Amino acid sequence: MGFIKNYPKGVISLSSIECFERFGFYATQGILVLYAAASLTKGGLGWSDADALRLTGIFSAVVYATPLVGGWLSDRFLGRKNGLILGNILLLLGYICMMHHGSYYLFSALTLVAIGTGFLKPTISAMVGEFYDASEDASRDAGFAIFYASINIGGFFGPLVSGLLAETAGYSFAFGSSAVGMTIALVNTIVSSRLSLKNVGNKAKTYDKNGQVIVKESWTTEETKRFWVYIGLCISNIVWNIFYVLPYGLLNLWADDNVNRNLLGWTIPTAWYYASYGLLIVIFSPVIARIYKMLQERNKAFTLSYKLAVAYLLMGLGCLFLMPFVIQLAHSAQYKGNMLYLIVFYAIFAFSELLTLPVMLSAATKFSPKGFSATMIALNMLISWCIGAWIGGEVSALTESISPIIVFISMIAACVLFFFIHIFTNKFIEKFCDTSSLT
Repeated sequence: MGFIKNYPKGVISLSSIECFERFGFYATQGILVLYAAASLTKGGLGWSDADALRLTGIFSAVVYATPLVGGWLSDRFLGRKNGLILGNILLLLGYICMMHHGSYYLFSALTLVAIGTGFLKPTISAMVGEFYDASEDASRDAGFAIFYASINIGGFFGPLVSGLLAETAGYSFAFGSSAVGMTIALVNTIVSSRLSLKNVGNKAKTYDKNGQVIVKESWTTEETKRFWVYIGLCISNIVWNIFYVLPYGLLNLWADDNVNRNLLGWTIPTAWYYASYGLLIVIFSPVIARIYKMLQERNKAFTLSYKLAVAYLLMGLGCLFLMPFVIQLAHSAQYKGNMLYLIVFYAIFAFSELLTLPVMLSAATKFSPKGFSATMIALNMLISWCIGAWIGGEVSALTESISPIIVFISMIAACVLFFFIHIFTNKFIEKFCDTSSLT
């Protein structure tokens, strides 16, 4: 674990907080569609598959919309550290509500989770960025790499635990695992705020890594250009985030109903397939880092636009690989496919994500005018994630009324289109800012 010494203690603390917070979030997200669609006799809500899929899309959209308000309030009034603590508390209360059965408790819980996420997500990411000066691109990207790895460690263990509990002890205990993870995150936040975060995230002032107050000034012309370039990238990233809903929505239902989950006489819990996605992200992260290093050693430019283009290409290939499964399912609702279809798709999807989400997260703090990094991250969530998640839920629900073959062919076509859009706009974006170092 000696490599940890290469990072500021505050970054390690924030990464551990994020790990347990994401454990709680993904534990709930990994079983939410299953809970809504399960019959009352199985402890679920008895909703139709289409309504359950729309719920996941709408919930994700609201979760990604609230950070704009939470980030702005934290940047301007509360201070990021206070926003982080408030977010932890609201999330914990939400997961406690989820332990109670019924639509009233469900909507109350999801509201608390959405508001809590609105305060936590932009503030914690912005606080990671505060540990680095604008010129420290390599160190900043390395810091966000370990931060992003912590997200997916939580993303792996969360559904792993909740998925097993849902099928052995019931949904109440499964959602209770989210509350346990969030309790650990809250305690960690309170302790870290005194020991390792120091001036980072303090109210009313923005500090650099040396504890010096950064004086807020009007945006420069260069900052304004960078802002609008980033907004354009967020808009172009909406389509990718439509796909991001698939693993915990449509593919989760297919894993439950249309995948042969038997392994040596044991039935694999449905949510474990979604958990495997987080594990694949963790496994592939050092592979991506190695690829970046090799390209850097050979002086090969792998710009922001090229990374996003390759991400779309991989997503299209993943959907193409899944097509035989989709075709069989379209012809027979009783079809039980090989689990390798989902596992290979998740592997390709994982590579695609590593070229998209951490890239955009790092870019948000680099492109941000001084004192606006939390708001910039929130804008990315509002534009890319919120709109993409809502559309993704609706697209997934369409598979209940029209052929999934049509849906997936359309998605592959969209991937091809945006692959070429990012390739052809690379030089245009490079004229405004040097993004070749962003990862």
